[in-house]
Amino acid sequence: MNIISLIAVTTIASLTFALTPINETCRFTGNPVNAEVTYAVGDVEIAFCCNGCKGGFAKWDKEKQTTYIADQKAEKQVADAKSKMVVHTPYLLDTCPISGNKLDSMGGSVTEIIDGREVRFCCAGCPPKFKADKESQFKKLDALMIAQQLPFYPTNTCVISGESLDFHGGVVNFIYGNRLFRTCCNDCKAEFLSEPAKYVPELDEEIIKVQKKKYPLKTCVIGKGALKGMGGPDYMIVGNRLVQLCCSGCRATVLKNPLATFAIIDAAKK
Repeated sequence: MNIISLIAVTTIASLTFALTPINETCRFTGNPVNAEVTYAVGDVEIAFCCNGCKGGFAKWDKEKQTTYIADQKAEKQVADAKSKMVVHTPYLLDTCPISGNKLDSMGGSVTEIIDGREVRFCCAGCPPKFKADKESQFKKLDALMIAQQLPFYPTNTCVISGESLDFHGGVVNFIYGNRLFRTCCNDCKAEFLSEPAKYVPELDEEIIKVQKKKYPLKTCVIGKGALKGMGGPDYMIVGNRLVQLCCSGCRATVLKNPLATFAIIDAAKK
């Protein structure tokens, strides 16, 4: 082998080992991955926390592996599109904002990120109609989301001023990142929007404190195992609702179908 060929081979090998894993948490444990424990499917690297989990993935058939990779790519695209948002709430309605039909009425929903917000449609023909009149369409969506999330809002106090929400004679309800927030006045709303990262954690803590007391499940709503079995519970806030999980690895499933998750929690309350 001549010097040029050796350099070429070395370069190709370096590029191969420099691939970034498609996932950050282990598919099996939900723990952070070890970038040196990987399994390649074509030109995609999947990382795991240990060789035991890697061996488990290797036993999956190709279709299951390919589906997992496709899901990871889709989640990364959504995460990249929302990277500037503090609140990453999925679309929580079960109907298309254009047709009014159930999201699965056409065989499968279509998801788009529009102005940093996830919106789901019943078919590919609906997103262009939404984008043609975004202002009025979001106004209708916001009204539906406010009504849906209002019963779960955990406090009657303004997260900005600390005053009662009706201190000025009326409450300001608004949607940010598909999630309901409430302030006592428009000045406080403007303050929130100028620095949401400062105020969202405070509201999250209040939700956990209030809703944990009456949370009906002792097991993970996704993995079905004990909430403390994987180092949890992992507290996830989705549209001002608390979801308790055994580990962060279960979050992706909640985001994919949040309404199914809510249905399981609500059924357990009966």
